Parts: sequence; structure tokens; C-alpha cells
Amino acid sequence: ARESEGVRSFIGAESGLVGMAGMSVVVAPARTDSNRIVGAIGVIGPTRINYARIIPVVDYTARVIGRMLG
Repeated sequence: ARESEGVRSFIGAESGLVGMAGMSVVVAPARTDSNRIVGAIGVIGPTRINYARIIPVVDYTARVIGRMLG
């Protein structure tokens, strides 16, 4: 999440985590107005998760948290 500007998805073994073959991770950094990372928010779910619904929620939540903590 640190290296991306927005939401990033890792699907299955692409995540590099052991045991994630049937799972996916959708994650976004929470950044302040000065672009400092104060955390990250993400969702772990099955590989067939509803990405069209989850990605905007993760993005919005990360932006709100970044503003609140910044």
C-alpha cells in the first residue's frame, strides 16, 4: 500500500503471503493532506469478491481516515 497512490488489489498467490491461494486483499494507504502515510485500510476476502463494490469503499474509507488523522 505504501508504494501506491490509491487502492491496490492482490489476488491469490500474487500477494506473496502463504496460504492466500483462494483469497484476495484490497488495500489503500491512509494519507494526510501533506501526503504522509498514517496507516492503511483493507479488506480480505475470497478471490471472487465483488471488486466493483469493495474498491470504492476501501478508497473512500482510507481518504476519510487520512483526513481525520492528519
